[in-house]
Amino acid sequence: MPLTNKQADGIIALVVITALVYVFNLLVPLFSPANHPHVPFSNKEEGELAIALNVNGNDIGIYFMPKGARLCCLMAAARTDLPRPFSGQNDSRRLKMGDKIYLTGDSSPSIAVGKMVAPQALALGLPLDINSATFDDLVLVSGIGEKTATQIIALRKNKGGLSRIEELMEIRGIKEKKFDRIKKYFYTEML
Repeated sequence: MPLTNKQADGIIALVVITALVYVFNLLVPLFSPANHPHVPFSNKEEGELAIALNVNGNDIGIYFMPKGARLCCLMAAARTDLPRPFSGQNDSRRLKMGDKIYLTGDSSPSIAVGKMVAPQALALGLPLDINSATFDDLVLVSGIGEKTATQIIALRKNKGGLSRIEELMEIRGIKEKKFDRIKKYFYTEML
């Protein structure tokens, strides 16, 4: 049975619409922004430094940099430059695990180096400095409650700071088994 003119026109219209939808689906991803752009240094590898970057009051993200990386390396990874007054003197500064770099580039450019907040560091699997962790930081650690946090702060105060993590075992209630569970959450800067 031969097709009528209306049926032939309908089939042609259907083929054209299908082709347009197909071409549209091919072209849209090429011109729309990616949902998850590839960020250099966005994957953590063993032994790399986790560094947070804040530019003009906005948290840009976390960058995983190789050990020994300098501030200029972070700026290159973030695809930004240090404000002119700071290049040279600060771009050679070595980064430390858990650093948070605050950079402003407005009329009075500034750069400051701080530390990540405890919840952010712990979420990334980074240890906290036992000598600067606050009560609120300590109770975030699995296995440390309010009582133990208070005892850690008292021990730290009595000793003028802890030079080794093992000193936590001087606290009543922290024996070898508990110490083995919590030690990964802490480090100490040499006093």
